[in-house]
Amino acid sequence: MSRRKLIYRTIKRYKDTGSTSDRQRSGRPTSATTTQKRKVIRSRIQRNPQRSMRKMALELKISRESVRTIVKSDMGLFPYKKRKVHFISPQIKEKRLARSKALLARLASFGLDEILFSDEKLFTVEQAYNRQNDRVLSLLHLPYHKSIDASKEFSILNPIVRGLGKTMFNNCPFLFQQDGAPAHTAKVNQQWLRNNIPDFISKEEWPPSSPDLNPMDFSLWSILETNACTTSHKSIKSLKTSLSREWAKSRRKSCVPLSSPSPSG
Repeated sequence: MSRRKLIYRTIKRYKDTGSTSDRQRSGRPTSATTTQKRKVIRSRIQRNPQRSMRKMALELKISRESVRTIVKSDMGLFPYKKRKVHFISPQIKEKRLARSKALLARLASFGLDEILFSDEKLFTVEQAYNRQNDRVLSLLHLPYHKSIDASKEFSILNPIVRGLGKTMFNNCPFLFQQDGAPAHTAKVNQQWLRNNIPDFISKEEWPPSSPDLNPMDFSLWSILETNACTTSHKSIKSLKTSLSREWAKSRRKSCVPLSSPSPSG
């Protein structure tokens, strides 16, 4: 209801009844979102913030919509997905900030087509698990993770990364970016990159405790999983076909930034 309309109705009610109080309503009195129900729900959530709103509705014999109204509108709580996180010390925060600024300054001299992003993701023929159902009721947003063996990482670097340097970048200089996973920061792999890749982001440059800083991780994998794995696949071939199709449809619009960084100098 607009502010003007609300004022008009309030004035009219005062002229008709001599009061600004709501008129007596003819409908059924409130029976679900009563003060007693609010107290019960508040007490149960305080004891266990992971309590299901659906189960509370069944236990109190009221609708789920009524429980949601009490939880969200009256209590100001929202159902957030649980995520595994670790505490970050002030020293780590300062290092992350400093390295992130340095990384941004360095990347400003590269175009998007001059950077090779690397990351790993496990896709299965089974339907993707819906994490939407794993929630906790809270006033605050609770801001998760996964690894590849160092020897496997090395077996990928040589044929794939060096091969892409020849085919994708036509032997021109490019920047290789990977996150700070232990396999990526292993000495043997860091040394191989120094000897064989034109330029790369070393473990000393990557912001610590930043597993999802890689755009593959915070964007593309979730897009592919959502579009290609919402239903189960009968075979690995079917899964590969679906992933390839969705990759072809989404990679350009998902990867191209709104404004490409311009070369410096």
